[in-house]
Amino acid sequence: MRDMPLRVSLPSRDTSRVMSQENVEIVRRAVDAFNVRDADELVSLSAEDCEWRPFRAQLEGIVYRGHEGVRQFLTDIDEDWDAFRVDPLEFHVRGERVAVIGRVSALGRGGSLEIDSIAGFVHELDQGRIRRVTSHSDAEAALEAVGPRE
Repeated sequence: MRDMPLRVSLPSRDTSRVMSQENVEIVRRAVDAFNVRDADELVSLSAEDCEWRPFRAQLEGIVYRGHEGVRQFLTDIDEDWDAFRVDPLEFHVRGERVAVIGRVSALGRGGSLEIDSIAGFVHELDQGRIRRVTSHSDAEAALEAVGPRE
C-alpha cells in the first residue's frame, strides 16, 4: 500500500507546526527502524526511561521499559513472527503526541497466522525523544487516545 497518499494532520500555529513536523519525522524514523529491526536507531530515538506497550504485551500485562526493553521487544517480534511491519497511512499530531494510523502486515511463525489490518500507534514524545508507545488494534481508539485537535 506504499502508493496510497500519506496524510499528516498538524496544528495551525507556526511554532507548533515546526515542532510537530519534527515529532512526525522522529516517529517516521522510528517506524522505519522498527520495520527493518534497527535496534540501535530505535534506541537512539527513545528516551532512556521509555515504555513500549505493543498489542500482545498489553494482553499479557507486559511493558517493555528502557533501551533494553526496546531491544527485547524487537527480539520478541522476530521470535513470534516470520514477518511483521507497519506501513504508515496517516500521522495525527497533538502537541507532544503523534498517532500513526497504519496498515499492519504480519505472518506468524510457520504461517500460523496472517494479519492485514489497520491499527493505531500513539507515540508520546518528550524533548525530541520517544517516551511511550501504545498500540491500539482500532485506529479510532488511537485517535481518541491522542486527544482532540488543537
